[in-house]
Amino acid sequence: MKRLLCLPVLLLLGLAGCAGDRLHSTGMDLIAKGQPEEGVRKLEEASQAEPRNVVFRSDFLNRRAEQVTRLLAQGDEARAAGRWDAAEVAYARVTKMEPANAHAEAGLEAVAQARRRVPLLEQAKQALQASDRTNAAILVRQILAEEPRNLDALALQRLIDDSNDASQLSSPAMHANFRKPINLQFRDASLKLVLEALARATGVDFILDKDVRPDLRTTVFLRQAPLEDALELILQSNNLEKKVLNANAVLIYTGTPDKLKEYKELVVKGFYLANADVNKTNAMIKGLLKTKDTFVDEKLNLLVVRDTPEAIRLAEKLIAMQDLPEPEVMLDVEVLEVKRSRLNELGIQWTSQFTITPLTSSPATIASLRGLNASRLGVTVPSATVNLRRELGDANILANPRIRARNREKAKIMIGDKVPVTTNTATATGLVSESVQYLDVGIKLEAEPNVYLDGDVAIRVGLEVSSIVREIRTPGGSLAYQIGSRSATTVLRLQDGETQVLAGLISDEDRHDASRVPGLGDLPVLGRLFGSQKDGHEKTEVVLSITPHLIRNIQRPAAGAGEFWSGTEASLNTRPLRLGQASEDAADGKPLAGKPSIPANRVGDSATTVVPTKLVFTWAGPERIIRGEPFKVALHLQSDGGVRSLPLQFGYDPENLQLVDVADGGYFKKGGTQTSFSHSVNAGEGKAMVSIVRAGTDGTRGDDDVVILTMKSLSNKSSELKLLSAAPGTVGAKTPSPTLPAPLLIKVGD
Repeated sequence: MKRLLCLPVLLLLGLAGCAGDRLHSTGMDLIAKGQPEEGVRKLEEASQAEPRNVVFRSDFLNRRAEQVTRLLAQGDEARAAGRWDAAEVAYARVTKMEPANAHAEAGLEAVAQARRRVPLLEQAKQALQASDRTNAAILVRQILAEEPRNLDALALQRLIDDSNDASQLSSPAMHANFRKPINLQFRDASLKLVLEALARATGVDFILDKDVRPDLRTTVFLRQAPLEDALELILQSNNLEKKVLNANAVLIYTGTPDKLKEYKELVVKGFYLANADVNKTNAMIKGLLKTKDTFVDEKLNLLVVRDTPEAIRLAEKLIAMQDLPEPEVMLDVEVLEVKRSRLNELGIQWTSQFTITPLTSSPATIASLRGLNASRLGVTVPSATVNLRRELGDANILANPRIRARNREKAKIMIGDKVPVTTNTATATGLVSESVQYLDVGIKLEAEPNVYLDGDVAIRVGLEVSSIVREIRTPGGSLAYQIGSRSATTVLRLQDGETQVLAGLISDEDRHDASRVPGLGDLPVLGRLFGSQKDGHEKTEVVLSITPHLIRNIQRPAAGAGEFWSGTEASLNTRPLRLGQASEDAADGKPLAGKPSIPANRVGDSATTVVPTKLVFTWAGPERIIRGEPFKVALHLQSDGGVRSLPLQFGYDPENLQLVDVADGGYFKKGGTQTSFSHSVNAGEGKAMVSIVRAGTDGTRGDDDVVILTMKSLSNKSSELKLLSAAPGTVGAKTPSPTLPAPLLIKVGD
């Protein structure tokens, strides 16, 4: 009866074991096929079917941990890129496999919060586009308070800060009337009378410092001269200075050192140098601009300067000339050592000696030697050797290193071995110590390039080829080596890609050795039967070829960036004291006594202070592109007035296009002026934000590229590139609305 009861139990246990194996195998297969959730669920069922099976339990826990880690990484990456849907799906898949996973729950909550922050971010962008920086900053701070590492918010904060800095550091712009041409005729007139006449004619208020002498007199005869230049000439001829307070107010004060310290405002600016040595740059600024307040941080390669705005602008121009990347050269070197050896050894090498041994008992006595005769002497004759040997050897030792070297920096190449040389040293107490030194043996090459502006490369080359000739044992027991060496040193001047071959390091050796039977070996022809001769020839040649490939050369700055005005010995300035040209159609009014006439509707020709009235953006790019190959698209700006800063936002389809690189164009770099360029890319949403700020307080105008985008097509579908927003900062209180271009259609295919 008991046996009958045990059979069903055993049968059930067997079925359970088969089911567990089947579930385990199915789960592993599903995971391998890319169905992790179903696979982990099957492994869990197998573990539950056989709770005591350690293998099933271990596989379940390990595979679940692997899949959870992978999905969490995918969710975090998608959330960082702004792909909320993908992140939400990844976190949800984790919660299905591990419902209590805290990381996944936190990720889902972060995605929900990020979705709520999207409208705030859009409002901030719209506020910045409308030049409402205050509301934009409030919205950005609200976003960063919830998520301090939000990339879009940080990029927008950078744009707001750059725009605020440009506004705070810019000097007040003068009234347009102040730049119109006028006629002045004053003879020995009081300075106050001249300024009062100018104030009545232009509407500009002049405030005199208390130390300006009331009896100061001046004589001015100018015709059709810009008022700004005329005022500058009057002030400088009387040792006076001016300070623009706003568009309609100018402060006049004496040019004494005390007044300059009192009224000259100072600016602090930090220069993070990318290539130049910060100490040399500091010496240049102090030597040329006479700046006293500087700070150097060698760790950050940072130079901080505190000086007047004019000195800061000059420092920017000087640093722009110096802070250039050093030239670099890739040296393609090939060292070839050709060795050829020939050895012929022919003839019969007869014995050169034989041994005679007395056949006596051992030990021999003097008495036993008395009876020596031919029958009691033994002779040992070595056998003769026939030499028939010929050896041929050809060896090529090739070294082809490629080394990248900076300009005027020595590059060293060593191909060979380090041979140990031991030295024994005995002290006065008899103690012997042994020291080991290593000697370089092989091919040693030293090359020092010097790159010229025309693209030529001068290379100082030093080549040494050494080898071990033989070992030498010293009397003291130390081991030394005889080193054979060949070297050459020269200076070459090559063009980019030109190859120069250095050859002629040749070692040619002929050796003849003979072993002959005296007399018989000297006979003609037959002498070969009574001797052996060895003839050897060994020739070694070293060939060096070197080819420079110029990777980067110094970019010669434009003429305007390398030569500019710096003011006088007493006062720094970026523009000379000149009288601008008046227009031909300006009114030729006759001067009144004590009151100049000012023609209307004419703006002076100072290009950096003109208030813009037109801002037009256009695209420049290829009509068709090839899928997978990078292509460039340029955003063009045409403006008739001074533009100081420009925040931009681009949009594209991330499924069809990829933004590879964002580069600064040449629009804001006119005149060699430094720019602050920053950008951020949200690849998930297909958006990019760019900020460009021109150094100094003036602006630039003209027609040039602003931003150059390098992109790549990910599919065969045509797609659009859009300029979503542009909020330029310009000279003047009012900025005209920019004209944005239509979306650029990017077609793929032939």
